[in-house]
Amino acid sequence: MKDENIHIGVLLHKFLSYWRIYIPVGLVCLIGAIIFILITPKEYEFNSRMQLIREQQGMMSELKMLKNTGLAALMGGVTSDTSVEDEIIILLSRTNVTAALLQTGYQIEHRTWDKLQHKLLYGTDAPVNYLFPEGFLDTISKPIKIELELENKRIKHLKVKSKLFKTIKIQEQSLPYVLQLPVGNIHLTSNPDYTGTPSIDFTSTITPMQKLYEEMVKDELYAASEETISDIIRLVNENENKQRGCDLLNALMQCYNRYSKNVKVKEANLNAQFIKERLDSTTFELSLIEHRLEKYKQENKLPDPMLYTQAAITGQKELETNMLEMEVQLKMMDYVVDYINNPNNQYASVPLIEGIGDKSVMLYNQLLLDRQRLLLSSQQGNPALVLTEQQLTDQRRMLAESIDAARRSLRASLQKVQQKSHTVTNQLMQLPTQEREYIELKRQQKIKETIYLFLLQKLQEKELANAPDEQACRIIDAAYCSAKPVFPKKSIVLVVAFILACMVSVCIISVRLFSNRKS
Repeated sequence: MKDENIHIGVLLHKFLSYWRIYIPVGLVCLIGAIIFILITPKEYEFNSRMQLIREQQGMMSELKMLKNTGLAALMGGVTSDTSVEDEIIILLSRTNVTAALLQTGYQIEHRTWDKLQHKLLYGTDAPVNYLFPEGFLDTISKPIKIELELENKRIKHLKVKSKLFKTIKIQEQSLPYVLQLPVGNIHLTSNPDYTGTPSIDFTSTITPMQKLYEEMVKDELYAASEETISDIIRLVNENENKQRGCDLLNALMQCYNRYSKNVKVKEANLNAQFIKERLDSTTFELSLIEHRLEKYKQENKLPDPMLYTQAAITGQKELETNMLEMEVQLKMMDYVVDYINNPNNQYASVPLIEGIGDKSVMLYNQLLLDRQRLLLSSQQGNPALVLTEQQLTDQRRMLAESIDAARRSLRASLQKVQQKSHTVTNQLMQLPTQEREYIELKRQQKIKETIYLFLLQKLQEKELANAPDEQACRIIDAAYCSAKPVFPKKSIVLVVAFILACMVSVCIISVRLFSNRKS
């Protein structure tokens, strides 16, 4: 009877008896692993850290306190903490990443064969510089490959390949040289900082911006909060050139700072338009009142009007103070209503004025900021953007109703105070008519002066908000390189080679054993 059981011990002994197969297969895999390690360019990991600057962290001096409490209070600025997740999205937005890529020349990659490796050339290692027309790097849709052979700063051979046009070949040209392509002209100039050999063959690859951006955000760039609750953001990137990797992370942090500052300055300038318009009109009205007051004193020959008005000012001091505050507040509400009704200010921040509902204004301004963030990362028709705009419409209507109710209430209170003032005035009717007219003119002048000084102060605070020291983040660690390469890992490559050698050997031996068994 035939034994159909598999004896593992016997089978293992047979496999080990074919040791002559293991050795050559193992040597082949080992040699392959060594060649892979030698020819594969080493990649390093680059790290950098930056800390978001909160609003309260800016109040380190009197200047900072003015910048954070002045114009922001008038304009209804939101004082809530900055979301780290939102800032990471802005940091890795196409605007900032592409700006960093253009700043470092990341779209152009030079490579040459150095012994067994296809070495990356960057900075002083690159023999030529490329100058492109405006918008060229943003408009190309396919990569452009330029094979270049230089000898003593002269082009010995040049070959351009791309799916956008037919292959172009050029011989014996001097630098600088204008490379005329169907998609645009490229200016080639020698790099004055080049430190390599005068004769070199290399290949330059120009990658489309959109493709490079998607690859960077998806596979190469990593940004996250250092801890669960932390203002510190850690940036990680991998690259085979140490200087190139550091330059990219440093440029990205600089672009983020520059973008955030431009947004703050733009918002401050937009909100300051409201102040400038009201300041101009108040200045004109104050000038008219002062001329009227001067003319009145000349016509009535009042050498010292204060002697005549002292009695009335003493009796109506408290009432006038209340009336002054109410009229100023009512005037500012009228300014806000005119500002809201202006179609040009449909998506502008609404000024925060006492008595019109701080929470409603802050909620409306927060919706505006949410809409701006959505426009940065999405397109028109996005459901979230449509919902935000609908909320803005409803909130704007509720805000207008709230302001109207506050104005009616304030007018009613002002009317009561005016009635009391009228009663007191009737008691002082024995005073000369000139004194009473002078008092009215002085009161109007004081109201306009108060509004003028208030608006002038806010305008100065707006200038402080544009100070050059305002930054969105503080760089803690500039980009630095890891001490050892992260790819390829020698130990992993050798382990894979060993496993592959065992698998190939076992397959070869299995085929031989079963072939012998059938025969």
